[in-house]
Amino acid sequence: MKQDACFAGEAARIRERKGRVFSLPNEPDVTRVWLPKYNSPGLAMARAFGDFCLKSYGVISVPDVSYHHITEKDEFVVLATDGVWDVLSNDDVVKIVSESTSEASAARLLVQTAHRTWRTRFPTAKVDDCAAVCLFLKTDLTNKSSDSGTKDFATNVELDGGKHFSTVKSSTVVPTDLATAFVTGNEWPVLSGDPMPATPTNLLTPTSAANQSMKG
Repeated sequence: MKQDACFAGEAARIRERKGRVFSLPNEPDVTRVWLPKYNSPGLAMARAFGDFCLKSYGVISVPDVSYHHITEKDEFVVLATDGVWDVLSNDDVVKIVSESTSEASAARLLVQTAHRTWRTRFPTAKVDDCAAVCLFLKTDLTNKSSDSGTKDFATNVELDGGKHFSTVKSSTVVPTDLATAFVTGNEWPVLSGDPMPATPTNLLTPTSAANQSMKG
């Protein structure tokens, strides 16, 4: 949990339910949730679908939803996992994306920067999953990356050895330049491929192309 305007309310709810909220000495900027009598699990969020051991102690699954009406002033949309937002500020992300020439390069650079920042800022901690999707809203920006042909949305699946693989393809109509980047070992590939319907099966199972990558 980040210590922002919402932090106090989230922490108060957890403490009222006898949960504990504090940071570790080597991670002073990362506030975690702990069981009343045990130093576990150290969850770095106050809301989660899983983590059932903390549901009796203030962790809830109700999402915190906000809305934004897109106007002509908006230039791009960035969807990223908390591994990115934990180490990069809004200003950091805006600077990286606004200076990129394509959605693919923007997503890739976001993940690379987040991964590198994790290693520098928290050298003893495990790097959290880092994935990003970038969508340019303005025509002139979109045209810069018209050759990428990427139509994939992504989610992270952790593999053996700490590597990560991501692929979820969607039949939703989106610009062909929608790009996804994710961490996989020491590389940050961007997926591309033919669209396919997003079903419960292919949302959780790597595609045949993914299987080839995993075997390699």
